Amino acid sequence: MKKLSLLVNVMLIGVGSYALSQKSGKELVKEVVKPQDFSAYYLQKTHLYDSLDYGKVEKIFVGDSITDHGELQTYFPGEVVLNRGIVDDKTKGVLNRIDEVVKREPKEVYILIGINDIAENVPVDVYEKNMEKIIQSFDKASTKVIIQSILPVNNQDFPNKIPNETVDQFNDVLQKLAKKHRLEYVNLNPHFKDADGQLIEELTVDGVHLTGKGYDLWIENL
Repeated sequence: MKKLSLLVNVMLIGVGSYALSQKSGKELVKEVVKPQDFSAYYLQKTHLYDSLDYGKVEKIFVGDSITDHGELQTYFPGEVVLNRGIVDDKTKGVLNRIDEVVKREPKEVYILIGINDIAENVPVDVYEKNMEKIIQSFDKASTKVIIQSILPVNNQDFPNKIPNETVDQFNDVLQKLAKKHRLEYVNLNPHFKDADGQLIEELTVDGVHLTGKGYDLWIENL
């Protein structure tokens, strides 16, 4: 019986090894990332993005709900502009799906991500490491990477208090990374802050997300 059990174990190991050998590294990585780490909406969007085919892409916007909610392609008629914003996303989620953006080889990629990292108390050093990896994913010879500041919050309208002092701290990290990697850094905040350092009320619907006028102002300042 012991000999039979040993033989079965060897056979199972062999079958498992063969199965692994037939899978690409990317497939194996996807198995390590657990679906429950992300929302159903996130998984739906990433599967959709992976399935679509495009030709030449001029611009891709990467971010969270602020990006997701925008009709950004309408601002650039005649260009192929992709929106890669996903509601509630953080740098962890962007890093998990950045390969899909990279493979499009856009002329320009605009990254605006971080407010949900702050809201969920992601340590600033973890945020910095994630952003560094996101930046390093791109071939700077073929894609211009533009880093945008995290927008301020209006704490009177938004129930989940996010200190704008913390937003400024995270933006300091973005400026440092942009300088380190010689990237363009777009500081949107002077255009979106009121005299008290809050997100201007007429530019937001709830203290975080933008009105149409807010999107107009965003694109004007890129």
